[in-house]
Amino acid sequence: MPNNQTENIHLSGILMCRKPMAATAPLVFDIPRSGNEYPQEYQSPAPFDAVRRSVSMYVEELCCLAPAHGATWLHALFPNVYIDANRHELDVDPKFVVGATPVPLQPTDKSARGMGLIARVCGKGDVVLQTAPITAEDLQHRLDSYYWPYHNMLRDILAGFRASHGVAYHVSCHSMSSVGGKAVADPGRKRSDFDIGTRHGTTCDPAYADAVVSFLKGLGYDATLNEHFAGAESVRKHGNPSGGIHSLQIEINRGIYMDEDSYRRGPRFAVIREHLGALAGHLAGFAVSGAK
Repeated sequence: MPNNQTENIHLSGILMCRKPMAATAPLVFDIPRSGNEYPQEYQSPAPFDAVRRSVSMYVEELCCLAPAHGATWLHALFPNVYIDANRHELDVDPKFVVGATPVPLQPTDKSARGMGLIARVCGKGDVVLQTAPITAEDLQHRLDSYYWPYHNMLRDILAGFRASHGVAYHVSCHSMSSVGGKAVADPGRKRSDFDIGTRHGTTCDPAYADAVVSFLKGLGYDATLNEHFAGAESVRKHGNPSGGIHSLQIEINRGIYMDEDSYRRGPRFAVIREHLGALAGHLAGFAVSGAK
C-alpha cells in the first residue's frame, strides 16, 4: 500500500527533497530542470513566456507520487535558464564569460548552440535569453550556490543507498517538446511519448532500462530508448553501473500532458501522473530485488 508519510528537506531557492518514512527503496527520482524560483539577480531581455519555454514544465508534479511508492524525490528549485544542472560545469562558451575562471572552460556543441550550462537561447532556439556575457565571479556564484549543492545532495542520496542496500537506482526526469526545435539535434522531428536515455548503455544495467521501457509500453505509450536524447550530465555524472549505481534519463513528451502553446495542463495530466506513480512503484520493486 502506498505510504504518504515523508521526510522533507528544503533548501530555499536551491532544492526540495522528499524521502519516504518507511519501505524506502534504493531509488531516487531527480528533477533538475523544472525549477521556477528565479533568483532576484536573474535578468533576461526575452519575454517571460520565452524564458519559461526552456523549463521542463510540471515534471516535478508528474513525478510527485514517487515517495508514496518508496522512492526518494529530489527537485532543483532554481530555473535551468539561470544555471542548468543537466549540463557539465565547464560547458560554457568562453566568449560569454568576462574574466578568468579557476580552470579552463570546456565548451561543447551544446554551448555553441546556446544551450550549455548558461542558456543563451530558449528551447526552440528562436528567442535570445542572454545577450551580454556574465562575469567569471557570477558563474562561480551560480556553481557554488546552486549547481553543486544540488548535485552533492544527489550524490549523497545515491551513496547512502549504495552503502545501505549495496546498490542504487536513479531516474533523471525531464520533458521534451513534441517536435524537435531549431537548437537541438533533431529539428522538426516528431518525438515519442517517452524516451529513455542511458548514454547508449553506459550508465546502467540494460535490465533496468528495459524495466522502464517495457512498463511504459505496457501502458500503451510509445516508449523509445536512446532515440531523441541519450542522456546528459545528471546520468553521466552519477551513473556508475560497475560501482552499483544505475542511472537513466526519462524524457516525457510535453504534448501528451500539456498544451505547449498556452502552457496549461492537458486533460491527460492526472492519468499520466498516476502512471508515473505506478512506474515508481514498479521500479522500487525492481530496486529492492536488486539490493544485496
